Amino acid sequence: MASKHAVVQVKNPRTDRYVKINRTEGRIMSHKKSPGPYKNVPIARKTAGDR
Repeated sequence: MASKHAVVQVKNPRTDRYVKINRTEGRIMSHKKSPGPYKNVPIARKTAGDR
């Protein structure tokens, strides 16, 4: 089983930018003004339970 990271990033389809999310608090930490993902922050992927 893969470990869950405390901070992940997802792409916002409306703005087409990445957003950094703190999973433990369930809050958005920051958003990127420039295109492309954050460096050294894992991208959250859908799992079987997310569908």
